[in-house]
Amino acid sequence: MFQNMVYSNAFLQTEAVDETTLPWLEDAQKLGEQPAADWVKALRHTGAEAFAHTGFPTPAWEGWQYTHLRPLTGTGFHYAVEAPAFDVNVLPPPLLKDSARVVLINGKYRPELSDAPAGVTVMSLMDASVQIAGIEEHLVTVGDLGKTPFKALNAAYTHDGVVVTVKDGTDVTQLLEVLFYNIGSADHPPALHPRCLYWLGKNSGLTVMERHAGSGVYFSNIYAGIALEPASRLKFYKFEEESAQACHFSYTALQQQKCSSFEGFSYAVGGKLSRQEYQNLLIDSGISSMLAGAYLLKDQQCHDFTVLTDHFEPDGKSVQHFKGVVDDQARSVFQGKIHVRRAAQKTDGNQLNHALLLSEKAEASFKPELEIYADDVKCSHGAASGQLDDEALFYLQSRGIPQQQAKSLLIESFLNTALAEVSFPPVRAVYEERIRAWLRH
Repeated sequence: MFQNMVYSNAFLQTEAVDETTLPWLEDAQKLGEQPAADWVKALRHTGAEAFAHTGFPTPAWEGWQYTHLRPLTGTGFHYAVEAPAFDVNVLPPPLLKDSARVVLINGKYRPELSDAPAGVTVMSLMDASVQIAGIEEHLVTVGDLGKTPFKALNAAYTHDGVVVTVKDGTDVTQLLEVLFYNIGSADHPPALHPRCLYWLGKNSGLTVMERHAGSGVYFSNIYAGIALEPASRLKFYKFEEESAQACHFSYTALQQQKCSSFEGFSYAVGGKLSRQEYQNLLIDSGISSMLAGAYLLKDQQCHDFTVLTDHFEPDGKSVQHFKGVVDDQARSVFQGKIHVRRAAQKTDGNQLNHALLLSEKAEASFKPELEIYADDVKCSHGAASGQLDDEALFYLQSRGIPQQQAKSLLIESFLNTALAEVSFPPVRAVYEERIRAWLRH
């Protein structure tokens, strides 16, 4: 089986290969017949090698103590080269009517369903890999694949995805919605591994709404690179609204150059098992990087936010601000770290996570960290969980507000401090409506 793969090489004969990884890599051989740039082939090989040795993380791994993978590993997912047949009418309408939209179906870019704003170039990953010079610098990250098995698995299947670029000096005024719509089935659930890139040139600006939705059973394992050249500006709003039967894993690698700014917000409500991991590298001075989010979990959902913000040079500012609501037997996980290197003087870093538990069986796990080597910084962090304030609830009810409505008002108020980080009012209004809809159900 595995010996005939395009990756068959010396590492496959070593005793270190984990036999349990082989079924997950078997379908990767289907990509061997597909034309690809040399760096893509090398990335596939390296990813397969890393995953074959490590396999999926266990609770004994650092950073995986609270996120158990049984819902994922117990399902027989298979990669499919062919796009599924589907009715275009099942696609949800755009979040904002005046936005442009790029559509991916099961990780594959569909240009006939897409339109790009003026000043934005959109290509499939494989077209961009041979047409855009230097693109591999932002899509090839192999140094830590042994410690990031999901990123390694994505690398092994590098074939699907999309590349979005903005030229130097272009300030794009029209919003861009990037819709990842996935279709799965219980009898043959697909594994999807799109690799994407958002690349903003010098002194350019763009607002992106990245949306994840679908139906049925599927495993979505996404790698997204974000490259911000000097003085560029990106507003990046994520909507994770996967099918209730889906598993969603994403790794977003953000690299910011001098005086660039990033405003990110992630709304997480879908999937039975989800993990969003962010690596924000502030590699020059004068950079602003804000990442906030809101999560709403129920039933037996599990969602994990894992965030690293790494300051390399002086005068950087970063924020990690997450708030969430956990009901029933659901579990939330937040693992945030701000790393300040010795040269990064005058850093201003703030990290905060609060969870509201609505059930005695709901769980929230936190691991906030500050690692600081500079001596002239202003950094803080905090994490806490609790329940609704009984006195506030009683006060609202005493004013004639029904109990369920009073609870909804308190939850909305709790989440609004995180939503305040969203500076674009139309998108903030969409988030607010999504929260109200969740509370009604």
